[in-house]
Amino acid sequence: MNSQTTTIEVDQTAAAILRTLKTKAEAQGVSLTSLLLPLAEDSSSSYQERATDLVDWLKAHSVSGVIADDSRESIYTREDEAL
Repeated sequence: MNSQTTTIEVDQTAAAILRTLKTKAEAQGVSLTSLLLPLAEDSSSSYQERATDLVDWLKAHSVSGVIADDSRESIYTREDEAL
């Protein structure tokens, strides 16, 4: 693989993070670039997609027509009956 490299200056903390990420990428058998690329892409569409997925999931798992009776009277009545 022929790749061009560029040197950039970062602080020690960022350098340590990048070394850790490089190690993780190598352990996964991917390049550091492929690991970091999703972070650099425009994520606004992915947020919208995730929001849409969440709404779809909520609709699929919602229980319609059931209303919980959590009124004060309901709670204390059940407690009194148990005594």
